[in-house]
Parts: sequence; C-alpha cells; structure tokens
Amino acid sequence: MAGDEMTDEEYLAAVRKAREESVRFFSSGNRGERELWVAKEFLTNLGLEFQYSELIHVKDDPPDVRFREAEFEIKEILDPGRRRHAEYKASLETANAATTPSELLEPATPKDITYGEIYVLIEEQVKKLCFKYGPSERAKMDLLFYVNLEDVYGYVATPLPSPACLRPLGFRSVSLVMGRFSGVLIASETAPEFLRNGGARIVRRPDTNE
Repeated sequence: MAGDEMTDEEYLAAVRKAREESVRFFSSGNRGERELWVAKEFLTNLGLEFQYSELIHVKDDPPDVRFREAEFEIKEILDPGRRRHAEYKASLETANAATTPSELLEPATPKDITYGEIYVLIEEQVKKLCFKYGPSERAKMDLLFYVNLEDVYGYVATPLPSPACLRPLGFRSVSLVMGRFSGVLIASETAPEFLRNGGARIVRRPDTNE
C-alpha cells in the first residue's frame, strides 16, 4: 500500500467528517456564514483582490452582505422541491452506518447546462422579487444568485441573452455564482465600479493545476 493511500476506515472517517460539516454549514442557524461564503466565492471568481474582513454580514437585511460600495442581497437557486438540509442529514446517516466505502456509492446522472438556461432561471426569480422589494429598495440592491443545482457538472458557454428583460425591473445589478464561475448580467450606472467594468460577462476561475 502506498504511504499516502487511505485505509477504508480512514476514508469513511473523512467522509463522515465532511458530511457533518455540510449538515452544520447548511443548517438554518448558519445563514450568515453561508451568505459571506457566497459573496467571497463570487468576488474570488471575478479575480478581485480583497480582504475577507471587507465582507460584512448585515443581520437586518436587505442587504445580506456589504462589500465596499456593494449591497449584496443573496438568493439561492435550487432544484424544485429539493430539501437540501434534509438531504445532507440523510447522507450523514448513511455514512455513519456504512462499514465499507462501496456502501457510499450512489447513482449519478451528470448533465450540462447552458448559460442561457441559467439566465432563464434567474430571470424568473428576479421578476418574483419585484413583488417583495419596492422601487427604492431595488434601485440600491445588488442581487447575487447562488446557483446550486444537483448533478450539474458542466457549463456550456453559449452567448448571454440580452439583458433587456432585466433592466426595467429596477435592480441596481444582477449577478450569479456557480462553482468556479461568476457572472454579471446587468449593472446600472450607479452600481459599484467592479460590477460595471467589463459589461455583462461570465468569468471562470482557473483550477490551481491549470
């Protein structure tokens, strides 16, 4: 056995620890840490240099997170009907009961999604949010969507749809983060400069091995 190869017991222990952390991270009481993480991933993917201390969680939202001039209101896009925290708790129970790594194998149906399909999902949510926030709130709000879809492993780089449908809805900016990708869909003239510069775009953060 190679010196750095895990035993079955070590592998199971590592999986259990990771799933315990997922249960903690996605619990209802940990919303603030998640929102800070989403903002951090978004900015990191964009290649922006910043200090983590610049991210400030706001208890009485909106916004959820302040970063310099940005007022991020963070929303999540999940698969319809998905109960993520219950999903992670069940996954942890499976890991705790497992005696061999093979018991943790689960079927997967990996799929790709296009930028256009993601845009449609975001547009639907932005329209709904118009009923939640008034014009004055929307005018100073930077919407940031965390796209978290099951079994999506690849992103097909199609041209971004025209932002014509989003601009009249009155939000200062609309952006997204999904894995190593960050995107800015719209940014008004009053949006922070780092969102305005470069126009509508999708940016991929390189792997460390690239």
